[in-house]
Amino acid sequence: MKHRSLGIIILLILQFVLLTVISLGIFPQYQSWHGFDLQHYHRISLYLQQGLIPYRDFLLEYPPLALIPILLPQLLSPQVPLDGVDYAVGFVMVNLILTSLMGLGMALIPHPRPQQTLLGYLLLTVLLAPLLPWRYDLFPTLLTLGGLLGIIFNFPLLAGVALGLGIATKLYPVVLLPIWGLYFAVSRDWRGLGKLSLGAIVSTLLSCLPFWLLAGESFTSFLTYHKDRGLQIESLWAGLISLGHVLGLTEASSEMNFGAQHIVSPLAAPLLTLQPVIFVGMMLLIYGLAALVFRQEIRQSESIKLQSLVVFSLLSLLGFIVTNKVFSPQYLIWLLPFVPLLRWPAVTVVGVSFALTTTVSFVTRQLRLMYPPSVLMLNFRNLLLFGLVLSLLFSFYKKLSETPKKMSASHLANHTE
Repeated sequence: MKHRSLGIIILLILQFVLLTVISLGIFPQYQSWHGFDLQHYHRISLYLQQGLIPYRDFLLEYPPLALIPILLPQLLSPQVPLDGVDYAVGFVMVNLILTSLMGLGMALIPHPRPQQTLLGYLLLTVLLAPLLPWRYDLFPTLLTLGGLLGIIFNFPLLAGVALGLGIATKLYPVVLLPIWGLYFAVSRDWRGLGKLSLGAIVSTLLSCLPFWLLAGESFTSFLTYHKDRGLQIESLWAGLISLGHVLGLTEASSEMNFGAQHIVSPLAAPLLTLQPVIFVGMMLLIYGLAALVFRQEIRQSESIKLQSLVVFSLLSLLGFIVTNKVFSPQYLIWLLPFVPLLRWPAVTVVGVSFALTTTVSFVTRQLRLMYPPSVLMLNFRNLLLFGLVLSLLFSFYKKLSETPKKMSASHLANHTE
């Protein structure tokens, strides 16, 4: 037990040291690599310190609790307001701490080989280090990990509150709610389902209510902001259009709007129309298969396996990411609480996608100009993640289809003995 605890402590320290060293190495170049996002966060923090009301007095494209990680560097400094460089230093320091807290949370998850989980977490954070501490997505990701721990240790109200706070920070955790709700519903734990739902709904509403009262109708502007966006250049759909352009099958270019590069092509409008249909279909497929698998496991062992809960949580996030019209590089941060708990082949696939994402993100100009190697790397990354979704879905479908055969064979054997 001592050796196991020592190994966990060493891995956590090593993860923090490596991420810190990489961040220090990147910092001299942060203006060219991350300047746009950090300047935007810094500007928002200054607006807040001036007493301006978000949504009403200035545009905020994020849900209201995103203001917490954005404002934290200013609040933790004795000298406020910070200038742009000092704000960037504080922002990265806060995220380094959040990454270590996430590592501690991963160590709490019951696993026969916790060192393996933390080693996977270490490798993934290192691969994503050029992006990881430079975005605010670590904050909602830590909240989703808190929600997962709430379910594992049978605190459904805590899980719901953590999920609701995550939704009020980045919206994306809402896709986890059906999976976690199914976990309790299929188990016929109606009290747990009620607590999860109550925690998620109340915490989301209470987080948003003050801003809605202050900003009025302008509060929903962050929703319409994303609704009006086109195909972001790194999305699955834009990647296919870019590949078609490289192969001479269509014309394509890119333009900057909504704070990101978006694809311009005759194919963009038809794919924008098709995208919501495929997105809804994918999510329904994931939720439907989860319900069947959970029900099968309840029948067989009267409990749902932690691995199944983790994989379907990951699938809901991956399905959301790969079929969405926007695929910002930082979206992959959302996967960190779940991927290290998978088997190593799946961890490897995600790790390669992380490495490709950081590579593509730092050659955005080449991607914007449809430079063939960048387009191929982008499509390979998207294909890897989409293939992982299909592979995981097929493995569960195969498991479902094989179980009746095993039960029939067992039944026949009992009657012939």
